[in-house]
Amino acid sequence: MKRLFILTLFCSLLSSCGGEKTTPIANSPARVVGRTATLNDGSISFDWSGVYIDIRFRGSYLALELSDTKRNYLNLWIDGEEQPKLTSEGNHATLVLFNNPKAEGEHLIRIQKATEAEQGCITLHSLTTDGRLLPTEDLKLPRHIEFYGDSLTCGYGTESQSGSEPFLPETENCRYTYAVLTAKHFGADYSLISHSGRGVIRNYGDSLQLSDSNLTMSARVFRTFDEDPDSAWDFAKSPYRPDAIVITLGTNDFSTMPHPTEEQFTEGYRALIEKLRTQWGCELPVLCVVHSPHAVACVKKMVEEIPNAAMADISWGVYNRTTDLGASEHPNRYGHEKMAKIVIEHFAALTGWN
Repeated sequence: MKRLFILTLFCSLLSSCGGEKTTPIANSPARVVGRTATLNDGSISFDWSGVYIDIRFRGSYLALELSDTKRNYLNLWIDGEEQPKLTSEGNHATLVLFNNPKAEGEHLIRIQKATEAEQGCITLHSLTTDGRLLPTEDLKLPRHIEFYGDSLTCGYGTESQSGSEPFLPETENCRYTYAVLTAKHFGADYSLISHSGRGVIRNYGDSLQLSDSNLTMSARVFRTFDEDPDSAWDFAKSPYRPDAIVITLGTNDFSTMPHPTEEQFTEGYRALIEKLRTQWGCELPVLCVVHSPHAVACVKKMVEEIPNAAMADISWGVYNRTTDLGASEHPNRYGHEKMAKIVIEHFAALTGWN
């Protein structure tokens, strides 16, 4: 009887001291959506904005160990309810995602990189829970859309309150963009391949008519890491394959002088579509979203000559210049909601999706 009492007491003490189990993220059942790289130690790295991770577990505690080359912000949802954003910074830091001793049931956690690659590269190392990690395969949605773009797709200034405010990483959030709203409308998973200030053939503020091709989005869209030119994305082994793609580029090509010619821009744009279709599928639907008035005519003519392609024009009069503007006169979340209505309409007409 005494021996049984001691054994019971030992087990109780062990439980009260934690009893948590740590699992490398790549070896866990967590669902990771977006372009990432799995490291030899079971960690997962990424820098593109919008990458999201779904974690289902049964227990009262969940923590994530991660590292960040700079400082990023993470969106967090617990059981579908949005939470305050988290900060990712430092080497092997621990973020507590859930801690409620009174809620030991099953929970679903989603975290998402809200900021773009210039703010740093995140590496997820491991998950620690006092309970048990659960499968997430059933969370995969029946469709996937990949979006290619610039600051609009990154969510530059979506949380900002005024067009006169400067850019701050704190107010950049991809979750409020037309892209995420469009994917959500169609019940689709999504990946965002975007970088502020970049164009098809010319980047914002370049003194040349054509930018170094390695610095434009026409090169970056083929990378695993936005900021690493040597990180080629393996399309053949990609864990996802988009059912349609959306390209929102051209604003930066014509933003400052000297502008490229319409012929140069159209040639570069057409080449980008052809290269993406070579990787993802020749019949893949392509919606070209145009935000620059300078690009409307040439893109409209181009898509008329490309099978299974269409254009959505958001270049003028979509959102107002007061309450719909965020940092540096980019559309804020309310401007993006109005943009999304137009994109959704044209996307539905192109794909036939309800």
